[in-house]
Order: sequence, then structure tokens, then C-alpha cells
Amino acid sequence: MNILQIHNKYLFEGGEDQVVEEEKKMLLKNGHNVYQILRHNKKEIVTIKDRISTLLNLSYSKKTKDIINNELKKIPKIDVAHVHNIFPLWSYSVFEVLNENKIPIVMTLHNYRLMWPKFNLLDKNLIKYGCFKNSIFKTFFISRLMNRKKVLLNIVKKFITLSKFAKEKFIQTDISAKKITIKQNFLKKKYFNIKKIQDKNFAMYASRLEKLKGINFLLNTWSNYDTQLKIFGDGPLFSKLKKNNLNKNIFFCGHQPTEIIDSELNKSKFLIFPTEYYENMPMTILQAFRSGTLVVASNIGSVKNIIKDGYNGILFNPEDSKSLQNKLNWISKNNDACNKIVLNAFNDFKKNYTDDLNYDLLINIYNDAIKK
Repeated sequence: MNILQIHNKYLFEGGEDQVVEEEKKMLLKNGHNVYQILRHNKKEIVTIKDRISTLLNLSYSKKTKDIINNELKKIPKIDVAHVHNIFPLWSYSVFEVLNENKIPIVMTLHNYRLMWPKFNLLDKNLIKYGCFKNSIFKTFFISRLMNRKKVLLNIVKKFITLSKFAKEKFIQTDISAKKITIKQNFLKKKYFNIKKIQDKNFAMYASRLEKLKGINFLLNTWSNYDTQLKIFGDGPLFSKLKKNNLNKNIFFCGHQPTEIIDSELNKSKFLIFPTEYYENMPMTILQAFRSGTLVVASNIGSVKNIIKDGYNGILFNPEDSKSLQNKLNWISKNNDACNKIVLNAFNDFKKNYTDDLNYDLLINIYNDAIKK
């Protein structure tokens, strides 16, 4: 099968970028041909003129059609196109040009941008769906521009959501439930020497450094906790937080390759995932499951579909310092129970989140899209 991947890479690399590469490796391993057409914010949004042009072409872009048509001339006939992130460079015209070339389309709904138009400026619930630059006003404005050609979404044959929670949300945007299939994220099987929690001596955060990810909340809470915390990741708050850090137990390690994150997770007492909004399917949690690391996460959104409190992870109330501190105190007094939770999470990874299992799901989705 000849598969085309289309994706818009972010300024700060994140889980969506990782998923695209993991799926490419998985498909190549199973004998398929994978062709990528990628656009990069770092390369295309540099000047003020670039920003204005991107804004004007948010819903429909002739440049998008030219890029895809030119690239399709260089590669063999495509059986199915898998579209990932299209914001902000691709726009909805990506669906039109693929349809004109008679290529069936599958799209993974990695984030909740399709939900944005359902909210008005006074509805603070919008923040839970991942606001643009943490601003309700900017999100409201951007969503109105972006969705002027939303009707082109009807061209998509199959949508992939990453959890039951996400599927229920997207059905509210008028996407037919019959078009949506749940396919969770995955990682390649990789086995670690799982260490007991009492033999580890630091905690980890590994995500973008921005407010909605809960980094400010975590740092404020950590002032009352006497354990080393390693912060991995880049983002708009990185320089400011690192410069203002006066806590001798907190270390800012910046963006690191996946291999480094895996290694550090394996040595960490626990991963803290303090998100304040509806995450979709965080790759970091799956890495922790695979690495034999306890996950301590906010009880919000799709996280509740991944973690069962006290079984394969620990959940605390989002943005609630007392709740998080109570959970951390419980962990410090219950090593045996925590080691059991870690083992359950590792077994959960093997059962639900490996590339072998995910391959069958993805190929069935592709074949369904082609038949339609």
C-alpha cells in the first residue's frame, strides 16, 4: 500500500510530531511505502509578512494545493492519505486537493480545534480545549477564520480519535459517529529493567512549558516538597521559568531526544502530568508505562480513559495543590502498592499500546476509507 502522510510540524516539537514518525516506522516495518509532505512553522512563519499571510490563508490556501499537486507528480499513485495536523499552514484546502486527485482521506483528530467554534467569548470552558496562545479572545478570532471552509471536512472518509472521551466530544461537532474510529497512540515495544520506586530519588515533568500544561501549578506546589524534580521540555515559558527558578530541587533540562526521556523516566520515582486542559492521548504517559515509572496525573479529559486511579496510575484533582500533595504523601508511605501499580501499567502497555496491535487497527481504518 502507498500511504501519504500530511502534517504541519509545530514550533516546539510535541506528541503529534512523535506520533507521525512512529506510524511511519510502523508502516515501513510492515512492508508499506510511506511518503511524507511536511510543513514547518519554524521555516515558513518567520517574518511579520509570513504571519499575515498565514492568517489570511487559515481556512483556504492556494499554496497548499500547489505544494500537494507538485509533490504528487514525484511519487507513485497513492492509495490513501493520512492527514494529521493542518494548523496553521495547510488549511482545509488540503482535503479539496486530495479529493480532486481521487485519494481517500483519513484524518487523526490529535487536538480539539474543531470544538472551538462551539464557544463564545464569554464561555470560559473554552480554555479546557487548548486555547491558542492561552487566549480565549485569540482562539475565538482564529477559530472563526479557520473554519470558514469547514464544509470541506465532509470529504474525509474516516476520522481517528485517540480515546472514548475525545470521540464523544467530536460527535458534538456534527462529525458522524459512523466516520469515527478510536485508535489509541502507541509505542514500539522496548523493555527496561524496572526498578522499585524506593530505589529511585527524583521526579519528572516532560511536556511543553506553557500554562495549560500545568507547569506553573506544579512549580508552585513543589515549593512544599523536598524531592528533586527534573523538568524536560521546551516552550514559551522555558526561558522565564528557568531564569526565575530559585528552588535548589528543581532542574530545567530543556528539550531532549526520546531516548533520553525514556532513560530518565526509567530512573525516575514518578512522572507528574499536571495538565489543566483536555489532553488527547499524551505520549509521555505511554513512555512512563513502558519505562516502569509511576504516573501521577490530573484527573481530567482523556487522561481518565488511560489511567484508573490506584490501579495503573495515580490521579489528583486538576489545579488542586492539596490534592496533589496528599497523593505524593501517600506514594512516599506505600512503596509496595506503588510498585504493583507500576507493574499493572507496564502490563497495560503491552496489552493495549504496542505497535503490533496498533498496526492492525490502522490498516483496517485505511482499507475502510478506500472501500468508501
